[in-house]
This record gives sequence, C-alpha cells and structure tokens, in this order.
Amino acid sequence: MHPDFPHHLTPLDLAALRHSRVEKFLSSRGLSPDWLTGIMKDQVGDGLLMLTSSPVHGLANATSDFDFIRIQPEPIGGPRISTKIFEQGHHLEVVSFSEAEVTANLAELRRLAAAPFSTTVDGFRSWDKTREPRRKQTERIVNGITLDGSAPFLDALPSLSTVWARAALQTAAEQTAHLVLAERAGETRGRVGYAFNVLLHLMDALLSHHGDVYTTRKWYVLRWTRMVRDGDWRTPAARRAAETLEGLRKDVAAALSPEAAGEPLGPAYQALLRDVLEAVGHQGRIAVTLEPAPGGPAPFLPGASMLVSAESAVLLPGRDHTRQLPLTAPGAELPDLAGLAPEDAAVVLRAVRAGAARLTVVPES
Repeated sequence: MHPDFPHHLTPLDLAALRHSRVEKFLSSRGLSPDWLTGIMKDQVGDGLLMLTSSPVHGLANATSDFDFIRIQPEPIGGPRISTKIFEQGHHLEVVSFSEAEVTANLAELRRLAAAPFSTTVDGFRSWDKTREPRRKQTERIVNGITLDGSAPFLDALPSLSTVWARAALQTAAEQTAHLVLAERAGETRGRVGYAFNVLLHLMDALLSHHGDVYTTRKWYVLRWTRMVRDGDWRTPAARRAAETLEGLRKDVAAALSPEAAGEPLGPAYQALLRDVLEAVGHQGRIAVTLEPAPGGPAPFLPGASMLVSAESAVLLPGRDHTRQLPLTAPGAELPDLAGLAPEDAAVVLRAVRAGAARLTVVPES
C-alpha cells in the first residue's frame, strides 16, 4: 500500500490496468486508437485527448458511448457544450477545456481535501455554480486515459478521493437523519427508501476512500460488488464497516414486509454511519440542527393548518402554529432525533420535505 495513494495498485499499475480495459473495449468495437485519434482531431482540433467514463473503469458494454475530454493550451470562455459525433454507427462525445481551467480545478481539489470536513462539502456542493470543468468532468479528467495509455492527472486521485468520500458521507448522514425521523414518525415504507439511500452513499464513500471514484450513480452497486469480491480494503476498520454494510444491504428489502414493520432500522444504520466515518478517519459527533427556511414559515391564517414560507407551504394538521416547529435543542446530535415524540418527528419530516424548514446534519471531527 502506498501511503499517499488511495488505490491498492500503484499509479503506474492502475494506469496500466485502465489502459488494458480501454484496449479491450476498443477491440470489442473493432476500432483502433489511431482511427479514433484521427476522427477527433479532424472534428475538434489538436489537444490532449482522454477517454473517460465506463471504459476506463471496466464497466462499458455493447451500447456504451465514447466520452472524451480534450484539453487545449488556449483559453476557452463560457459554459461548455459537448460536441456529439456519429461515425460508422458509433456515438462519440467530447467536451473541451483549457489547461488553465484544469490546473485551477486540481488546485481547488487539493485545497478542499486539506480543509475541514464541512468546508470540503460546501466546496463540493457549490462547485458547479462557479467552476469549469464541472464536478463530473473534473472526476473524469483525473481518471482519464489517453489512447496511448498515459494517465496525465492520476496524481490528483488522493485529493479527488478525499473530497468525493466526504461528500458521500455528508449525504449519507443526512439520509440517516431522515430515516430516523421517518421511523419515529411511524412510516414503515419511507424509512426503507431512506435506508437504501444511506447504503448507496456509504458504498460510494468507501469506494471513493479506496481510490475507486466514479460520479455516475447507476454503477455504485456493481462497483461495490466488485470491491467486496476483491477485498482490497485499506484497513481492518474499513473491512469491518464493509462487512456490516454488505449484511444490511442483503436484508434491507425484507424490511418492507408487514412482519418487519415493527423492527427498528435506525440504530443499525446510525451505527453503520459511524463505523464508516471512523474507517475513513472521522471520529466525532454528528451535529443536527433544524431551522425555519428563509422567509418563514408562518401560519397562513391564525389557527390554520398550513405553514407558508417564501417558496413553499406545508400542511400540518392539528398543530398550534402560534408556537415554533419542534426544533432540536442546541448541541443536539443525530441519536437525539429518535427521542422526539412521534407527532413532532412527523411535523419535522413534513416541514423539511416541503422546504418550510431546513435540517442540517454535520459530521464533526
């Protein structure tokens, strides 16, 4: 194991593995790298050309597209639109960026990876509002392979892995909070939907922590199954967390049966979340706060069963709207949500879903 590289392979060996996947994919389509290079140069000009997405990760199939990223020395202005090329029955797609943009984004990745957890997540979530290349394209640049087999940006994989793992952990923590609220409110099916989300995002967090970073959500479970099969975990703690996750994954659908309606899911999923957080190096509390959304909420009419805010409204039958929503106490943690009265948990969940209130769940190191 290389201490500064998250994958169990060295950068050189990982690049070689990915190049072999690309060669196999091209061969299955009867294509040569030289032919593809010529087509792309004729259509979009010179520049560093990398194949990205499913062929690189060994997930491509007979219907997969060819997703390229091209990097040129000259500046490019404005939002990017992919160039779509249809040649001899093949769908090729390429989007171009400048060297300066890529350099700036990789520097931002390094900054976010070194920042506190919440700063990392804020930067990840606001990325697409301010930066080119976008998040997905930045991930693909780091993982991309040239047609001659080099991986020019693979040295950014440690930063990419850290940022993507933290973002996935944040989403998993939020979904765990929703699971606990739904269960406390008496929802027997909604809690299972949240449980599936927790599992998916914790899979993504552990995969990213191990250098297997891929933004496309449809491949989470297949990549996870491959990782479990190979068992190349970085630490015993990561292995134990993965085994717990896999056990819950295999049983989660059974929670939809009427017989399982009274069996709690919340404690096991909270424990799993904490185990995964610790496995990737985050030990501490998971803080929870609930605040009214900006611009409200306020009762539509005195004594009415509807709260309205600037952008939304929510029905809360039978509530006295002269008092506040049942906010979590200052300093509350994730387990405290299970202590809400069922009717209060239902009100919180309904208000959050409607956008009348905002639930903030933050893992703190």
